[in-house]
Amino acid sequence: MERSTKLSMVFTEQRISQAQVVKALAAKGITFSCASLSRVKRRLEWPKTCDVEAIKRAITEYLKTCGANESQLTNLFSWYAPKPQITDNTDFKDPEPEMLNAQAKKFFKLRRDPFENEISSLDDVFWIDPYRVILEDMLLAATAGSMVALFGECGSGKTIVRRAFIHNIQKDHPEVILIQPARLDRRRLTAESISTAICRALQIKHKPSAEERDAAIEEALIESANNGHLHLLIIDEAHDLSSDVIKLLKRIWELTHGFQRVMGIVLIGQTELKKKLDGQHVREFTWRCNQVAMSPLGRFVPDYIQHKFARCGVDASKIFTEDAMSAIRGKCYGIIKHGIALDDSQLDRSYPLSVNTWIAKAMNIAAAVGEKTIDEKLILRM
Repeated sequence: MERSTKLSMVFTEQRISQAQVVKALAAKGITFSCASLSRVKRRLEWPKTCDVEAIKRAITEYLKTCGANESQLTNLFSWYAPKPQITDNTDFKDPEPEMLNAQAKKFFKLRRDPFENEISSLDDVFWIDPYRVILEDMLLAATAGSMVALFGECGSGKTIVRRAFIHNIQKDHPEVILIQPARLDRRRLTAESISTAICRALQIKHKPSAEERDAAIEEALIESANNGHLHLLIIDEAHDLSSDVIKLLKRIWELTHGFQRVMGIVLIGQTELKKKLDGQHVREFTWRCNQVAMSPLGRFVPDYIQHKFARCGVDASKIFTEDAMSAIRGKCYGIIKHGIALDDSQLDRSYPLSVNTWIAKAMNIAAAVGEKTIDEKLILRM
């Protein structure tokens, strides 16, 4: 396999042509042909009559302005030596989803399933400090016009946090106008869909052309800001957004009224959203966006169990022993093996959905065998 230079790899990653670099050098008063640059890029061969160090500095500075990061610029003029990839092995498998069956509900005298459609008010939500911090970050997006991307595993509680946030906004911050695109398929969410959502929220009449509509939107946002309103665009399932739409959101966010931004943005999605924002195509958005991950329940698993059953009028300690609750937490942990000579790390998957599933499994089994009290031994046998 033919070797490549680090410079060649960076050109490819940043989508930069030799002609662009030669033009940038010329702007600095440095004459360097495309043919000479090609030899440097392919074979690290420099012309005998040139100021090599000056050209290196100029190329490095130009690549930096194009978005190349520190890792890409380190040892730029050398042969590319990729690090061997080490595949992590995870010793963990999420449980198959399971609901509490009718027999278990009757056996444990439950009026309803503690984990099915269980959120009807803020009092039903189990709060830990990381969730409150997320709410504050999202509120800051509304009041200060910042951008937040919230991502997490399926069942980690993103939807509940979003619903609680919208409830708080509608209750305590009437000055905030929420804008939520109505398309169910986020993969088909376009610039027109977002514009339509803004027009609907600000009651802008239909405009025949996109240019007229964009002008009307900007005018309406500034007028609304003058009237004391704040605006927040919320997009759920944002991991399905295209890179083009994410870049469009950054342009919307850049609209200002004086020194005040007129629009904040909140994206909510699964962990694929994090991977998408790490891509080079949306780096201008990512650099300005506060990325927040949903935290697992961790040591609060027993408190979570107690809370959910209390909302049903049931004392969970009458069903689960203390060590059983700890064992349920243990069921949500795994090990990540990083390979030879590297220490293993712990994987914490104690998200609400996983905890709910393990509880349902335990109660279904206990009801089937007629066991009124669920202890650690029963949990460990699952």
